[in-house]
Amino acid sequence: MRYLMTLALLPAGAVIAQPTVTSTRAEAAQSMCRDSSSAIPSSHTLADKAEDACNKRALGAPEPLSEMPADGYRLTAEERGVVAPAPTPHPSSDPVPNSADVPLSFNDPVYANVTSGTTNIALQPDSSRTDLSIIENSGDPTITCLGSCNLTRVRIQSREGIRCKGGNINLTWVYIEATGVENDHADGLQCYAPGSTGTVTVKNSTFKMAGVTTAGYWSADGWQGSHVLENVLFEGGSYGLRIPADGGSSVSLKNVYFVRGSFRYRAFLFDVVKGRRINIAQWENVRWASWEGDRLVLGNLIPRPAAYPPR
Repeated sequence: MRYLMTLALLPAGAVIAQPTVTSTRAEAAQSMCRDSSSAIPSSHTLADKAEDACNKRALGAPEPLSEMPADGYRLTAEERGVVAPAPTPHPSSDPVPNSADVPLSFNDPVYANVTSGTTNIALQPDSSRTDLSIIENSGDPTITCLGSCNLTRVRIQSREGIRCKGGNINLTWVYIEATGVENDHADGLQCYAPGSTGTVTVKNSTFKMAGVTTAGYWSADGWQGSHVLENVLFEGGSYGLRIPADGGSSVSLKNVYFVRGSFRYRAFLFDVVKGRRINIAQWENVRWASWEGDRLVLGNLIPRPAAYPPR
């Protein structure tokens, strides 16, 4: 038996529309941490070494998720950096901003009208500097704030960035690129003046470290002030942000980003001193970041660190 099949003919010249499938860009490939176990200074305490071990897990080292760090809290998968967002996030999943409101390079357009200098400077209390560019290689702090000071649209290329000696210090649209050599301490910003106090507020700024460095932002040894960071990018160095318990009364982070895989030990460290850490007053939209060419891509949220000792 034959079956009659009828074909519907399209009009001449008609085109069948094919759906175009696009996909969102997957988050940049995760970088493996450097094995830092042989590079930890001998002066580190056992607690520091435990933190460094925790760092390797936080940055994605292939260690068991079930292992318990020395500070008593269990790392999540996201802390270890092994969870990538789905190509098309569900509406209820965590949103990822399209860009960070920070200077992305030494030549960022925000510095189009800066005045250039080649020597380091010490600012007396209640001083201000705006639209300033300094490239120098002395190894001493490029800018020292001897008291309260304000820096706006300031960029630095040197071996040591800014030294804070006390008072209320405000940095807005500041770009610090510090490259340490030989025996440099090499911080992007260092608060060091035992017994001094004040609030350091950093907004819309970038700390980029290279070479022999300590941290992008470092405060310790009896500094009693607080630290407020909003719209800040950290890249490179042994640590991005490091504040022991004796480095201030509190730290607040909002829209703060760490370039994944760029740190020798870990992105941030709040050292335990006499059984306590610095108080984390705010932890909002703290994320990993990565580079795709000259474009900064923001990634997964970084969970707020647990209290020490665990409550």
